[in-house]
Amino acid sequence: MSDLNTIGGIHYDMMRRCYNEKSVAFKDYGAKGIIVCPEWHEREQFRQWAIVNGYVKGLRLERRDSSGDYEPDNCYFGDSMKRKSGVAQRAKTIKQHRKSMKKFAGIEGQYSKTRLYNIFKLMHVRCENVLDPHYEKYGGRGINVCKEWSGEDGFFYFYKWAMENGYNEKLSIDRIDNDKGYSPDNCRWATNKVQIDNRRTSKLYEYNGDMMNLKDIAKMTGTQYGMLYSRINKKGMTVYQALEDIVGK
Repeated sequence: MSDLNTIGGIHYDMMRRCYNEKSVAFKDYGAKGIIVCPEWHEREQFRQWAIVNGYVKGLRLERRDSSGDYEPDNCYFGDSMKRKSGVAQRAKTIKQHRKSMKKFAGIEGQYSKTRLYNIFKLMHVRCENVLDPHYEKYGGRGINVCKEWSGEDGFFYFYKWAMENGYNEKLSIDRIDNDKGYSPDNCRWATNKVQIDNRRTSKLYEYNGDMMNLKDIAKMTGTQYGMLYSRINKKGMTVYQALEDIVGK
């Protein structure tokens, strides 16, 4: 029997209901055509969604529409011990609230499979999931996601901000100050080049009164990057000394 106090147990029970014909619960789920969305067939994908969407030990996975499938738009975590009383009204209230929040954010149709939702999900995972391989560089050093972009309504506020601040499919989310967390005043949508230049490991140098990446200085001055890099990092020259030495030779 699965342990419903763990994410793994909840996932096992969900799959058993929908696909195991020998299960007692199958007649009320799989036999009626209720399925688990493809992305949740992978336990890790379901676990990441659960962490971002309010899982707490003891809560059960509920469906807003009892005739609908197990998928992000139709599921939430609730207290199954109390759900028998007023569950229909609660489901209706949640559905109405979700509808109003989608209208507030300007979302049409399902959003759980969009690129933007995946960005939102992974943003939380690397800040909050200690098992994530990127956690050490994010949550492990104090980087978090602001309250506005967290919780049940977090994605709607994030989506609205994204649409109002230049999001498109070619851009990625970037923190302006890499020592601060994800929030509206510290995030922007940027190209890969801008993100690379903004990494903590990307050292900036003073040139003509501005702090610049060494590759940009090389490009601006028509200098080979390798020649500039070796003089500064191997010979200890300043940017100006290195440029003068290159020109002199």
